[in-house]
Amino acid sequence: MRLSNNQFRLLGVMVIGVACSIIAGKNSATATASVSARIVPRSALDYDLSNEVLLQGQVVTREPGIIVLRLTAGTVRVDTGSWAGSELLRPGTRIEVVASRRQEDGHQRFVAREIRYSGGAVVLRDAQGVPL
Repeated sequence: MRLSNNQFRLLGVMVIGVACSIIAGKNSATATASVSARIVPRSALDYDLSNEVLLQGQVVTREPGIIVLRLTAGTVRVDTGSWAGSELLRPGTRIEVVASRRQEDGHQRFVAREIRYSGGAVVLRDAQGVPL
């Protein structure tokens, strides 16, 4: 399992807190540690803000949870999660997608956070990548 930078920092803070507790127990001293953690759903773990990109293209087709988007360099599949707004994005519609890009099984995977089209925008995840 690969930890994100934030997860790694949180783990470090937790280790320091445990170490303080152990030291306090052996030396009869009082030690306190304050830890704050943001609990995110498992579904938010696949969104990496450091790899966020803007895709601009034309909708080729829409499948459940996927938009196939034609870019200048070819076509890509964009994961939209459980969003079911297929009536908004018909083939040929020009859109912009804010998405996180990652490598998975040797292929690029794009996970959408926001979809912008001529009629407005659909926000699928918050600014931290947590599904709405």
